[in-house]
Amino acid sequence: MEWWLDMQEGPFDSSAQAAFMAWRSEHPMHELAWEKALALGEQLDSLRTRGDANLARQALLLPSQEGLSRRRAIKGLALLLAASAGAWASRDSEMVSRMSADYTTGVGEQRAVALAPGLSLELNTRSALNARATEHRWHLRLLSGEVLIDTALNPAVSVDTAQVRAQAPSARFTVRQFDNGSTQLAVYRGSLQVIPAQAGSWTPLQAGQQARFGPLGMLDQRAVQASTAAWAEGMIVADGQPLQAFLDELGRYRHGHLGCDAALANLQVWGTYPLADSDRIIDAVAQTLKLDVQRFTRLWVNLRPSPANV
Repeated sequence: MEWWLDMQEGPFDSSAQAAFMAWRSEHPMHELAWEKALALGEQLDSLRTRGDANLARQALLLPSQEGLSRRRAIKGLALLLAASAGAWASRDSEMVSRMSADYTTGVGEQRAVALAPGLSLELNTRSALNARATEHRWHLRLLSGEVLIDTALNPAVSVDTAQVRAQAPSARFTVRQFDNGSTQLAVYRGSLQVIPAQAGSWTPLQAGQQARFGPLGMLDQRAVQASTAAWAEGMIVADGQPLQAFLDELGRYRHGHLGCDAALANLQVWGTYPLADSDRIIDAVAQTLKLDVQRFTRLWVNLRPSPANV
């Protein structure tokens, strides 16, 4: 909470940033605490969106406003955390699972893993996966995030998420678990057999097919989009999707809040961008669409109409 307030109160110079990064790297629990702070920011933004301006304003009051002391500001944030206990509990459960997973990635990180001859993985940002080998088969469980799997093993590799199980004897495919309780699979080579957690029959997916499943069955199916696995090449592709959807996707690769004014949400975005520098992507999109970039800190970025175009 102290770090949170420091960032809200004024310029966060290079020495402060260095101290902040040193604190985050001192202990895994510090990183968990900071993830909570970022989630708090998202909840505050949600409060404003839903119109609960009074609660959001109370929680965001800074020492320079209305004479509020730093002690009271921290107390206000603590009360908001307590009021959101259910959301924190589910988030903490995911964090604990990630910390104990066999293979994990942080924000903006990709990781390649060669599990065995004929079986390789690449984890995308904010992902966690467990891997277990039995005498005849590899069993994988994606706890969060996204993984690209390339297998030529026989018998089939088994992959579980909270929603589905997939099996493939020889295939190249991605598995992505969404926060809304669904799993997306996209097949680039070979074929998969997929069964939802609460269904009784298997669904085949062939190369070139992409489908999203809930625990009860398939939610939608379409042709594989060229942009689906661009992250494995270090790229993000915008192929005409709405600006807000593109920012949500880009936000997976950086800390903090990334959004736009509601009136801009449906502007179409096009282009192929390297993921190595998300700030450059934001600036490039803003320049193309003739928008202004608001940076309150590097952790809170918003796109808005340029005054010249209003």
